[in-house]
Amino acid sequence: MNHNQLDQYLRQLDHIEKIQIKTNININDFDGHELTIENEGTIPRMQDSYFFDKGPIFINKHHRFADMPLHIHSFIEINYVYSGVCRQVINGQEIILKEGQICLLDKDVPHSITALGENDILINIIMKKETFSQAFLGRLSNTGIVSNFLANAVSENQAHDRYILFHSQDNSNLQYIIKNMLCEFFAPQEYSIEMVSYYLPVMFTELMRVFQLDKNFEFNQRPEKANIIDILHYIEQHYGNCTLTSVAKEFNFNPNYLGNMLKERTGKKFIELVQMQRMIQASTMLINTDKKIDEIAYEVGYESTSFLYRKFKEHFGQTPHQFRKKQ
Repeated sequence: MNHNQLDQYLRQLDHIEKIQIKTNININDFDGHELTIENEGTIPRMQDSYFFDKGPIFINKHHRFADMPLHIHSFIEINYVYSGVCRQVINGQEIILKEGQICLLDKDVPHSITALGENDILINIIMKKETFSQAFLGRLSNTGIVSNFLANAVSENQAHDRYILFHSQDNSNLQYIIKNMLCEFFAPQEYSIEMVSYYLPVMFTELMRVFQLDKNFEFNQRPEKANIIDILHYIEQHYGNCTLTSVAKEFNFNPNYLGNMLKERTGKKFIELVQMQRMIQASTMLINTDKKIDEIAYEVGYESTSFLYRKFKEHFGQTPHQFRKKQ
């Protein structure tokens, strides 16, 4: 299947859409059995046992012409707008997704989808929590404190009521990657399952590029003077010499308030965030340069090489020399 054939496949009416276009009544793929009301008065939960019989990733086109009622699910879901627009209510907030945009939904996020029109093509990419962790958390959590924050935004130690909207509509490379992944899934051939699993972390990495460039971050925003991402990004850029006081002054915060906010939002103290960024930079230089370890220590803000050794071993469980040799 090429991209033109994919487009034809997605735009043609499937067997459920042929019914929904006449009735405007939602029909589920498995006769409604995948939606279960666990306790009286609770939101129906979509069971994952129906979707992962062929592998840890499942992709389908959302059926058009009928409202999808409020529901939750036990897996991670990525909504990709292939064409048109998609209106959803996520955790009580109305969200309009435009063509080319992606919304990442954590497990147990209540959401409903307004009926899609003929030109509105929504793709659902769902995966188990462990698949997401392998593809996203493991790959991105050590590329910077901003990436670390985003990667852990959807993680086991967070309340499961979150979503991230990526303004990815202008990223042509991302669209190309996703279309290739869809071709592999919808027209499977030898090694297609493996190809989809390989595309997934590449897609997430490209999403991080989108995020870093755009920083249009929708994540249960609070009315604060500065976005938490902007503050983390500033620490990323000035980790070598910034202090809590200097960062607070930059963003017009009281230092104590800023320290408490960082701890609440990231789970880490200011000094821990600075140390993490130093470790990330040090590990990157160990892998990608031939610089001596004392040079690296100085560049990341340590006057003592022994101090870098101690902090590095605390963070990575091995010395800088062992890390470089292993890499």
